[in-house]
Amino acid sequence: MKPSEAKKSIVDVVEHTTKSIGGDWNVYSGPAAESCDRPGAGSGARWSYIVERKALDGVDPAADVERVEQAWKDQGIAVERFESGSADPLLGVRGSGGPVTSIGFNAFPQRYSVTGESVCFDGDVDDLRGAG
Repeated sequence: MKPSEAKKSIVDVVEHTTKSIGGDWNVYSGPAAESCDRPGAGSGARWSYIVERKALDGVDPAADVERVEQAWKDQGIAVERFESGSADPLLGVRGSGGPVTSIGFNAFPQRYSVTGESVCFDGDVDDLRGAG
């Protein structure tokens, strides 16, 4: 995969995720180039992208996790729900495969976030950072 294709892919998945639950999202980080290992092929690069939004009154985190889970399944991403062990658990979902190496959605009361990493591709992080 070309660097530009991997970048577009992770941005598209993250934006599709945020649209599935709505609200105004802000970029926390990225898309940013970082190093990764390609099994049997040495080091490469990938894009990471993190967005967040403040929690909104009247949201249902469990319903939002369900929406995100379905949006990812529709894109060929394998999903796994998680929750903290407290009496009032924090909810989220993680995914991998398809157009991403990994992606996570945290539906925490104070802040929602989506963190994604593109597939690892043949590339040099220093070159990518210089090219934007």
